[in-house]
Amino acid sequence: MAQYDVDLRDYWRIIKKHKVLVFLMVFLVGCFSYIFAKMREPAPIFEAEAAVKIERRTNLAEFFMGGFWDQSDSLTTQAFIITSFPVLAKTAKYLGRIPENASEQDIRESGKYISEIKFLKSMIIAEQEKYTSILNIKTISAIPKEAADVANAVVVTYQAYNIHEKNKQTFETRAFIENQLELTGKNLTKAEESLRLFKEKNDILALEAQTSNILKRIFAVETELDAVKNKRFNAQSQLELINKADRSLKNIENIFLPESDNSSVQELNKNLRSLVLKRQTLLFDFTQEHPLVIEINGQIKALVSSIKQDLVSRISGLKARESDLSAKHIQLIQESKTFPEKALVLNRLQRELTLQESLYSQLKTKYQEILIQAAGKVEEVVIVRPATVPLFPTNIPSNMAVIATGIVMGLFMGIVFAFVAEALDTSIGTIEDVENLLKVPVLGMIPFVKRDECEIDDSSDMDRPCELVTHFDSGSLVSEAFRSIRTNLQFIGMEIQGKSFMVTSSFMQEGKTFNVVNIAVTFAQGGKKVLLIEADLRNPTIYKIFGLNQSPGLTDYVLGDYQTEEVIIKITDLMLGDMDIDDILMTPGLDNLSYVTNGSHVSNPSEILNSNRFKEFIETVYPDYDMIIIDAPPVLPVTDAVDIASLVDGVILIYTVGKIARGVLKRAKIALDHVNAKVLGVILNNVKSETGPEYFKYQSQYYYSPRKKIKPRKWGIMKRS
Repeated sequence: MAQYDVDLRDYWRIIKKHKVLVFLMVFLVGCFSYIFAKMREPAPIFEAEAAVKIERRTNLAEFFMGGFWDQSDSLTTQAFIITSFPVLAKTAKYLGRIPENASEQDIRESGKYISEIKFLKSMIIAEQEKYTSILNIKTISAIPKEAADVANAVVVTYQAYNIHEKNKQTFETRAFIENQLELTGKNLTKAEESLRLFKEKNDILALEAQTSNILKRIFAVETELDAVKNKRFNAQSQLELINKADRSLKNIENIFLPESDNSSVQELNKNLRSLVLKRQTLLFDFTQEHPLVIEINGQIKALVSSIKQDLVSRISGLKARESDLSAKHIQLIQESKTFPEKALVLNRLQRELTLQESLYSQLKTKYQEILIQAAGKVEEVVIVRPATVPLFPTNIPSNMAVIATGIVMGLFMGIVFAFVAEALDTSIGTIEDVENLLKVPVLGMIPFVKRDECEIDDSSDMDRPCELVTHFDSGSLVSEAFRSIRTNLQFIGMEIQGKSFMVTSSFMQEGKTFNVVNIAVTFAQGGKKVLLIEADLRNPTIYKIFGLNQSPGLTDYVLGDYQTEEVIIKITDLMLGDMDIDDILMTPGLDNLSYVTNGSHVSNPSEILNSNRFKEFIETVYPDYDMIIIDAPPVLPVTDAVDIASLVDGVILIYTVGKIARGVLKRAKIALDHVNAKVLGVILNNVKSETGPEYFKYQSQYYYSPRKKIKPRKWGIMKRS
């Protein structure tokens, strides 16, 4: 068995043979990679960014009233406050996601509102611009406009929140003073009216000096006593608020302790507000059981306890002072009992008027101070860059890498599948495979050409220029292939001393008749006297190709209806057929070719070919011709070819490359060997370049005579140039 080294050309031949499979795998895997990349492609995310500047400011009024900048209120704290519950709640209201009139308690108890706030928090990132006092507020959303709207809403609400928190005490004190000023004004007007009416009614102009002195002392004591009572009342009110809130830390968030003249209580009150704000911020992110929340709860309780102790101590002192003043007041009242009743009433009315005037004057002064402070309110947050609608998403992935990887994988898989398909292919793919399988030589190869540019005679049923390519296009590559086969058969005929050959195939539709007629024409063109016999009685075709009558023919001779000379058709009979004279004379040599058609249709072709009469016919014509070529049916479907094989000098097999499995071809060869038929060789039909690369590499149509261009018609077997 001949062995051949496998080299890169073999691999290249396999890839070329299965190039459609390779391209298909590249296309499919590439498309799948693209679809996979698109499916795995994340939803577009758009990022909008706004920026605010934190300016550390303290107005003049606040400076003189004891205000200062809290150093712990750093940019990191401000960044945390931006995403805290109070700011996000205001932002949700600003965007219309939560009703404007919803309280913090309502928001905390509503799962829907909490979900909105958590959604906003997941969108917002607050970061400090490095080495600056600027905070960048980034928002991320799948909707570009939503990202910009949320970013702008956050900076606006944060700015308003900061102003409110930094000036909260000023605003609350102003509201308290306005309320007290209105109430004191009404009391002053009432006191003035009461004194005027009393004077008009009693016509009292003045009091004695002693009476006046006593009354002034009583007035001073009562004024001081009222002030002490007022302070004690305020202290007790604060204590009640603290006691009520101390039962639940939740209530501490809602209390407001009026400003106290006690510096220690005022400082504790300020610290309490700071702790409450931090607790609210922590509760937005953590539960009540979180260690940070528990820790700050302990700090609040400790601070509340300190405030309570200060208030209790203050109330105790005020009660003692009130007791002393009450005793002194009783003593002065006893001394004044000797004075006229009207003088006492007048003094009381004057004292009330003076008290209301003094209180009103103090409130007016305080109110002017608070107005000045409010006019110079602290605004620490300045919007330096509002957010704009982003045009492009920030998470655009690169699909080209995935697609390129898919194409490479598809190419690799295609090559693998090509080699697998080659391994599983039962057909014979190369010349060497045919020779190794059948142990006979390859006599020639008929190249594969597209049947799309062949001139057809529209008046005939057969496409003679396509079938008789050696006659109508003798300069073509296909014609040269048949001449090569003619040369090989001549040498084989000399070796075996024979001239009768049967051409068959292992199965149908392998181009057997096409090869038979062109081999016969090629021998005739070479000057040989050739007899072409149509022995395929089941599917005769030769008579159509040459435009002859089907009868009389071979079956008519075997049945005894005609003699040998009567069934042999020569050039004169061919001229009387369907072929034109111009077609017959196109290429010399047809006058050397004689024909025997199949004859009348019979129902027993096998008996006809196996009869003694058919054998006598072969023996009769054998001496008269240089070459006898018999077109026989395929070997495997019927037994006709096997019956004829023993009557000829040699058998030639036609094999269409890549169409018939090697097992079928092998069985056909074995069937012929069983009847001692001499299989001289194989003709490979429809050979592509990957089957015989070396053969076609050195074949060139430039060595042939130039041919005229033939206009395209319906179909054909060759391209002409």
